[in-house]
Amino acid sequence: MKKLDQYKTLMKMYRAYRKGVLHPSYPPIRLWIEPTNRCNLRCVMCPNSSDKIKKRGFMEMSLFEKIIDQVRGVVYDANLHHTGESLLHPELPRMVRLAKEAGIYTRLHTNATLLNEERARTLIEAGLDLISFSFDGYDAETYESIRRGADFEKTLANIKHFLEIKQKGRYETPYTIFEVINFSQGTKEQIDAFKAPLVALGLNRFIVKEPHNWSGEFEVEGEESMIGNPDYFVPCTFPWYALVIFYDGTVYPCPQDFFGKLRVGDFNSQTLDEVWHGEPLVDLRRRMKERNYHGLDPCQQCDMIFREAFLGVPTSNLKTYLSENFIGYGKLKRLLER
Repeated sequence: MKKLDQYKTLMKMYRAYRKGVLHPSYPPIRLWIEPTNRCNLRCVMCPNSSDKIKKRGFMEMSLFEKIIDQVRGVVYDANLHHTGESLLHPELPRMVRLAKEAGIYTRLHTNATLLNEERARTLIEAGLDLISFSFDGYDAETYESIRRGADFEKTLANIKHFLEIKQKGRYETPYTIFEVINFSQGTKEQIDAFKAPLVALGLNRFIVKEPHNWSGEFEVEGEESMIGNPDYFVPCTFPWYALVIFYDGTVYPCPQDFFGKLRVGDFNSQTLDEVWHGEPLVDLRRRMKERNYHGLDPCQQCDMIFREAFLGVPTSNLKTYLSENFIGYGKLKRLLER
């Protein structure tokens, strides 16, 4: 997508969201494409650790190619991850390369336990634009109690080695982010000591995130009074700008819908336009516009639609989203560190 076209789409998107347009005149600008819903860990807070997911598998490359052909030139970026650990998919570097060739920025969120040297090099050379490492805890005891099945020292070494490869090879991409969910309440001194070696290796950003409730699947202390309170309600933005494609080609409106409760289409039998303007997604936009979230599962118990807003838009991740779209991944550091 050309920059001018992208900016125009963002303006259309904002107006359509604020007015509650049911049939947006633009296509989705962001995708989540799930290479697999399998994972090698069983993290305590992750919905993927639940027995609710009965069917697991890997996306066929023919389906991935079909998706990329349809969104070529219209989608700005694609998250090549969702519920599973994408590094389990043997064709992940090829997926990155195909998306890049179609002019789509690529993003990966990984637990990094499988990020050996070969995978690191192939992903960097494929042109991955952004990678975020999900790592909870500043010591082995805390980390391994949360990230069940992972080894603290080994995983941290994988991340450092990835950064070393990028630094020594003088690669400009991918933009690198280290994410820690704030379960352990580490002290400032502890956090600074932990992240210093990573920053020295060229880490672009270190984020300590507050936990959210994963659409009601995880309990967050202090948010009970907000969930379902119409005074806090802000319509979800996802139905106006994004789509989530599960490994089997089924389509959902939101990355918080881990168990596929709000199916809006299927790329095996439908086109992008048919999904984007199909009745299931149009009806969801209508209900969000009318503030009729009651009975919508998982929406009614999700904390994302009961958060602070600015100019009618939820402020969660707003600064990052706008900077990514208006400035670009390679120029984020200067802005985000101000």
